[in-house]
Amino acid sequence: MTTAIYIVTCVFVFVFGSVIGSFLNVVIYRTPLKQSIITEPSHCFSCGNRLKWYDMFPIFSWIILRGKCRFCGSKISPRYMIMEAVCAVSYLGAYLVYGFSWEFAVACVLFAVLIVLSGIDIDHFEIPYWCSITVGVLGIASFFIPWGPEMLAPWYERLISLGVVAVMFFILVLVGGMGGGDLQLMLGASLLLGYRVFPALFVGIVLGAIYGIVKKFRDKKAEQEVTEKIRQIVTDWYQQQLDSDVGYVKEGCSDVIVGSISGGTTDIEWEFLDEAAWKGLPDKSALSRAVREQITTEREGTFRIRIKEDLIEKVKYSRRMVFGPFLAIGIAYAFLFGSQVINWYVSLMFPG
Repeated sequence: MTTAIYIVTCVFVFVFGSVIGSFLNVVIYRTPLKQSIITEPSHCFSCGNRLKWYDMFPIFSWIILRGKCRFCGSKISPRYMIMEAVCAVSYLGAYLVYGFSWEFAVACVLFAVLIVLSGIDIDHFEIPYWCSITVGVLGIASFFIPWGPEMLAPWYERLISLGVVAVMFFILVLVGGMGGGDLQLMLGASLLLGYRVFPALFVGIVLGAIYGIVKKFRDKKAEQEVTEKIRQIVTDWYQQQLDSDVGYVKEGCSDVIVGSISGGTTDIEWEFLDEAAWKGLPDKSALSRAVREQITTEREGTFRIRIKEDLIEKVKYSRRMVFGPFLAIGIAYAFLFGSQVINWYVSLMFPG
């Protein structure tokens, strides 16, 4: 292939990826809302005007329109352009590594799914089942795909990886470090990547840890404010329980009330209450209603309230964070470069 043809091909793959990225933006926005991704035309979310084809040219339309709707001037999030660019770059990277091959075809599907699940996880703190299932189906299908030599992974390697990842993530899910969607995603990735899933895990966990540290530092003040607000709500509620001489923790006992905020709605998990530690049953509806009415600005988080006898001993609120996008980056990296990483590591551990 001549240099000119190679450059033209790279440009074509980049443009193709940006077009797919534009469609993925629609999938990310509409599927959680149960809206059609095919029949409903693209429109401005502010004024409702139907967009023209030149309003939707990937990447460049956002730049030309300076991030605003051509009709009403409302701001358009730069995220749409970023998603299109990410898809374009990832497709180009797959082509540069594998050329037009089975690996490239699988990468196109895989990267599209990873982008969609990342966007939905960021917006709704969940990874759709169909995304994890699609990755798993790609893994099963890869048993029958004629990979290049560097991509071949025997069946037992994939099953070993599946077992190790299952144990690791099951423990993390139990201790609350990650969600069930993260587990399902990495199980599917294990079938596709084999041992290459471990570089994917390393990259994903390291990036997630860095983000978590930064986020914790950034959210510290907000978390403290919500913690104090919950403490005041619970203190007022518990004092009413004490005044009525029913629905409070017995002398010498303690208990923990666990709750969560999801999509701006508060839910208290009363089923975990140790009723044996309480004198009578607490007024659950009163506390649930008070928290729902007064905690309205938070999107996603969890709180724990420890009560000992007549004292609200400790209240702790923590905002949730997403791991899906970082695991997706790790999976994409491992799909492109996982074999080289493993070969380098093996040569380092067993030189000669």
